[in-house]
Amino acid sequence: MIELAKNHLKKVLEVCGANRNCEYYPCHFDGQVCLWCYCPFYPCEDEELGEYVEKKDGTKIWSCMKCFWVHREDVATEILREILNLTKDKDIDEALKLLDNHELMLKIKDRVKAKYPNR
Repeated sequence: MIELAKNHLKKVLEVCGANRNCEYYPCHFDGQVCLWCYCPFYPCEDEELGEYVEKKDGTKIWSCMKCFWVHREDVATEILREILNLTKDKDIDEALKLLDNHELMLKIKDRVKAKYPNR
């Protein structure tokens, strides 16, 4: 394999696989898929996937600490499929602008969750 291909494959594996080189791995469970390290649905406010917790200053923040759903291979792959279908005819900036819509992202979450429920 040529060096450029190896370097690209390394990036893909770090993002799409279980990134055991990450200092926080595993943040949810061993073998998790790290594609959605930063959840595109945050905050989803779905009580099956997370909860509001109180910070030291008394304010509340959405916690995904107990969420395993987005890190399952089937779910992570389907989320990517949904996003790619929506953005296939757009350049990167257009795609990011489209996806920077929380309501749209939550609709994606709901479609994927209907197909792959939280277990």
